[in-house]
Amino acid sequence: MARRRSRRPYPPLNGASLLLLLALLGLFLLFEWWQNRPQPVPVAAGGVESYFMPQDGEQAKARLIALMGQAQTRLDVAAFEFRDLEIARALLDAARRGVAVRLYSDRDYQRETRAYIVGAAQGQRGKEPKLTRQEVQAQIQSIDQRCERVVTLQVCYDSRTAFMHHKFVIPDALGVWTGSTNLTWNAFARNNENSLWLPSADLANAYRAEFEALWGGLETGRGQPARFAFPGLNGTVYFSPEGGRDGRQAILNRLRAVRREVWIAAFVLTDDEIVRLLGEAGRRGVKVRAVLETRNLAASKDQEMKNAGVEVRRDANPYTLHDKVMVLDREWVITGSYNFSNNAFRDNNENLLIFQSQPLEYQQRQGPGGPSLAERYAREVEAIWKVGKPLD
Repeated sequence: MARRRSRRPYPPLNGASLLLLLALLGLFLLFEWWQNRPQPVPVAAGGVESYFMPQDGEQAKARLIALMGQAQTRLDVAAFEFRDLEIARALLDAARRGVAVRLYSDRDYQRETRAYIVGAAQGQRGKEPKLTRQEVQAQIQSIDQRCERVVTLQVCYDSRTAFMHHKFVIPDALGVWTGSTNLTWNAFARNNENSLWLPSADLANAYRAEFEALWGGLETGRGQPARFAFPGLNGTVYFSPEGGRDGRQAILNRLRAVRREVWIAAFVLTDDEIVRLLGEAGRRGVKVRAVLETRNLAASKDQEMKNAGVEVRRDANPYTLHDKVMVLDREWVITGSYNFSNNAFRDNNENLLIFQSQPLEYQQRQGPGGPSLAERYAREVEAIWKVGKPLD
């Protein structure tokens, strides 16, 4: 029987070998960290613009139309409601220049979308088009079950029962126009609304990725959040419904962290967890003030908030308080198309922006340049709240 060879033990590592092994391991770990490190958010050079309706309505609409006029290759629009002849004319003008224009809307407003585009093509002006049904139908060419051509514009509609509630515009990769403002005459001229122009190519690409998913038939969207940064400002955008729970959780986290004050202007507020955390904030000594759209008081949790110590008022606008805004400690802003409701995070197509801007004291130390974006939002909500009517 053959004898088994005995294994010779490996010689023990000497000090130099051990140091070499540790150095190689350290280099490997450093390389792994470098490959997977969190990437810094590029800071966009342009300045963020904010508009508050109705007082900024004419200026805001003119700015939006000018931005549409700057598009050279593509112009993508996601609009819950599309009822404005001037904006429709801007889209038709862009298509006439050879820009690829795509409009994605909620099917509940298909009739109005058609009428305003056809009216604009006929040169009509004013608040509403005046057309016969036959005049509108003559300008519509069906493409498939979801899409059609209205005059020269390609328009697609969602088919879900939930709202396609976005209100954003992406001209080329110049940036994103977004906020609470529907593309309607009333929204710019009468309602309490807010809009932002965010001039960032990276943010434009993030919104366009969401738009491409919707346009391609993925009606719940991609739901991928995207970070953004401007001088003195940084934040994240969330897309519902796929990313809605993450967005809602980010709201709840900010409410848990608030220290001094919360200002709220809301079309509707029905999310029980948000209401609970507002009450908790009030019990911690945080000053919480909310102004709500009057006709939605029955649906909103106004009495629950009042009972929890929140100073709640109904809005005084005879038209619509359509904002969806929270300002926390005059430093954090929550805004977008996202109502503070279960439908907003669970069902609807929404975009929710949560950002931090430098407080007013910091801006003043840096020199002139006006209040921070959060301060501007706080002043707007405070002004709406002050003219509101206390609940009985």
